[in-house]
Amino acid sequence: MYGTKLINARQLADALGVCNTTLFKMLKQRNQRGDPCPFHQLGPNSRKYYVLDEVQQWLVQ
Repeated sequence: MYGTKLINARQLADALGVCNTTLFKMLKQRNQRGDPCPFHQLGPNSRKYYVLDEVQQWLVQ
């Protein structure tokens, strides 16, 4: 999964067509079902990475 599917927040903002500020506001929210935005970490204290398909599905729900 690492490499082609995992993207960082800046790449996610570009893929969704929103600015970084709007993206981080969206990521702090929960969807209608109450679920937080899905993310992945390579280690316990590492940066968050996202899978575009998962985030798009989360936004629709």
